[in-house]
Amino acid sequence: MFLTGSDQSSTALHILLRVNINYTFFWFILEILLFIFKYYNLPYPTNAFGIEISMIFMLCFNEFLRQFFGIKGNLMLQSSLLIIFIMYGVVCIIGFVFFLVWQSYIERVEILLSAIGLALIAIEILLSIITIIRNRRAMPVLTKEQKVERVKQAQLRFQSSIKTE
Repeated sequence: MFLTGSDQSSTALHILLRVNINYTFFWFILEILLFIFKYYNLPYPTNAFGIEISMIFMLCFNEFLRQFFGIKGNLMLQSSLLIIFIMYGVVCIIGFVFFLVWQSYIERVEILLSAIGLALIAIEILLSIITIIRNRRAMPVLTKEQKVERVKQAQLRFQSSIKTE
């Protein structure tokens, strides 16, 4: 991107979002397996089981929406998408706190899984706030003459690298 002043998207946020997509799949599968285990081995009230299973699906759906807005907002340098990402992050934090504290039966594995999910969301929100602040600063806009000059400099560097080989 030699025609712009600088690239403002956050590489750390993008990598963390990609890691969190994989973690969300992992969390979803383990959480479903744990709920199947709890349903057959613990005296579960029927209405609570249905509500908690639906909470898993709703949290997973919100998590993927959050990650979509985070990736698009980061790569497109749109602060509005990153603000939506932060708002979905607050909803997902409430969901993970539910699975960490408020569900009917809490296994130790679920405490670990929910704590990791909360940590990832907290770091992503922090990185997205930093990215919003960086995007709000004035990005240098190059004039047409400056763009032409950069293209000429790039062509000269390319031609000189060919001659040395």
